[in-house]
Amino acid sequence: MSIPCADGFVLSARAFTPRPETDLGITAVVTTATGAKASYYWRYAAFLAERGFRSVVADYRGVGRSAPAGGTRALRRMRTRWHEWGTLDIDAVFGWAQANGPGRRIVAVGHSFGGLGVCLAPRANEVERLLTVGAQHAHWRDYALQDPRALLRWHVVMPAIARVAGYLPGKRLGWLEDIPRGVAFDWARGRANFADTIGLGGAGVMERVANLDFEVLAAASTDDPFATEAATQRFLSYLHRAKVERRELEPAELGVTEIGHLGVFHERFREPLWGRSADWLAEHSGRHSRTTAAK
Repeated sequence: MSIPCADGFVLSARAFTPRPETDLGITAVVTTATGAKASYYWRYAAFLAERGFRSVVADYRGVGRSAPAGGTRALRRMRTRWHEWGTLDIDAVFGWAQANGPGRRIVAVGHSFGGLGVCLAPRANEVERLLTVGAQHAHWRDYALQDPRALLRWHVVMPAIARVAGYLPGKRLGWLEDIPRGVAFDWARGRANFADTIGLGGAGVMERVANLDFEVLAAASTDDPFATEAATQRFLSYLHRAKVERRELEPAELGVTEIGHLGVFHERFREPLWGRSADWLAEHSGRHSRTTAAK
């Protein structure tokens, strides 16, 4: 299906609908990591539908099924900035959720940048609960001593390639999906305060983020190379009024040797993790006084 954004760009998205007899009256918006296609999250979104949620996941502009017509030539012409995936794209998905089921509670699951992206959306105040997975705001200093190779890849090589190619050819490099040049630059050259990364209007956006008062469960695997303690805490520090709970995921406790950054959304974690996430999302925070939609 298609979801139009405020600036006219049209996203490609997919919704998963629960059976009427199991419908909880909750819509779950699932937001993706930078450079990850929405299709990677379809299995998880379908699982949420099995558990009674209406779920929806969209590709950000420039990625996957939301890539511009015209291939790489068109991608080179895109002037998309990283924050626009939140302020425009994720916000449009929240708008779709509101329009397709007035009175339904809205919850969100944000992976990596998707956790911050949810918070950047003007309609984020409609969200009752936010489950983040490996969500963070990484800065180049986080890699300087811990992983110099990551520093070189993401903050030196990536912007250099994006400048030459006009976009980041992530698929050809085997790193991630292709992404617009502006996103790669913001990631590589971003300031420690995300307001400064946004630039003009950034202070207002982050002030809105600071006023969000929803409940947050911030989960991350202990072997996630992106969700370091510093990067995770930097993201959570923007949420001044939110009620935040943190949860560390230990691979050994789940009977695996690794989870990493993308692993939680792999089907092998359906039993040990997906069910827990659905239970938490279904809890009623009491923050909103909406009436649950009729089943």
